[in-house]
Amino acid sequence: MMLKFENLKDLLIYNIKYYRYVNNYSQERLAELSKLSPRYITDVERGLHCPTIPKIESIAKSLNIEPYMLFINVDRELDIVNKMKQTRQYNQK
Repeated sequence: MMLKFENLKDLLIYNIKYYRYVNNYSQERLAELSKLSPRYITDVERGLHCPTIPKIESIAKSLNIEPYMLFINVDRELDIVNKMKQTRQYNQK
């Protein structure tokens, strides 16, 4: 399933959430693995903060992907997309 994004920031935010769901990580688990605070991860996913390159690298490593993958629009697994839509935190903003 290919999605459309208005800008690169929205794509980055979505990809962080998407790969977090692929790995079945909570925000707290991603924060722990990337050595960032849970609040920071929440704020990034809500679009309140834009991570720096070192933080993007840390997040990507924790998600078991290469950093560039957070900036490309790929065909997504429908099951994961639907799971993201059903959770409360995805619908916050």
